[in-house]
Amino acid sequence: MTLELLLHIARLPPQGSGLRAALAMASRIDARLDAMHVVDLPATAFTVPEAVPMQLDAVRQRTSDAKAIGDDWAALLASKGLKGNWRVGTGDTVTLLAHASAGYDLVVMERSSTMRGDAPIGFGVVSRTVFASSRGVLVVPDNAPVETLGEHVLVAWSGSRESALAVRSSLPLLRKAARVTVIDGSRDEDTGTCALPDTDICGWLDTHGVKAEVRRLDESALSSPGPALLDIAHRDGADLIVMGAWGRSRLSEMVLGGTTRYLFMQSDVPMLVAH
Repeated sequence: MTLELLLHIARLPPQGSGLRAALAMASRIDARLDAMHVVDLPATAFTVPEAVPMQLDAVRQRTSDAKAIGDDWAALLASKGLKGNWRVGTGDTVTLLAHASAGYDLVVMERSSTMRGDAPIGFGVVSRTVFASSRGVLVVPDNAPVETLGEHVLVAWSGSRESALAVRSSLPLLRKAARVTVIDGSRDEDTGTCALPDTDICGWLDTHGVKAEVRRLDESALSSPGPALLDIAHRDGADLIVMGAWGRSRLSEMVLGGTTRYLFMQSDVPMLVAH
């Protein structure tokens, strides 16, 4: 079965770490790679009725310009030995990506390290797409080097539903990885509610063809795992972090902080997340 990836292209021409990550992932797991650029019409465009025709003309022109990138996309994929389509949508970015995600195995999005493209954390385009998507989302910080992707995968395991969804979404990459390290931050009281059929994450991965090293997260880091996970990823040379996103509400993470919020703000390592 052919795996299918959808890459969100936020700016034209296609460029940046998100593009590099999507190409690297598609090559590693032999997947088709479609790209989507959304021409977004902001609600403010309709605040001045006299300006609406001009705004609509601008949208039509931007849509036409975006569609013209199709040949360049095909040539880029061909140079990498890949296949895929170039898609252009008009409307709300999150709505269109969430709808399209149902037809793909994974979605790839680049996130601004300055927060301009996704601020405040939890309520921007990338965050809302993670919430709305029916698939895992590879979130690529724009400052991520992306020299490799999926060579050494760090799985942040908590035993939660979100964590299980992220691991399930990442199986094609985990099977191809040279090394998989699971950092188990689950608590004893969570064992009975583990979202996987086998409460032993190592055993579950083994049944799915993934050999992993499992290490317990230090007790001192359980209350705030984000910094510890990023430190481990840097120290061990992991090029991908797999984790559940927003195990508690976005508002709680905004007020109290949380692993997802910390890593979205601080990580320079791509993260495959699911909610």
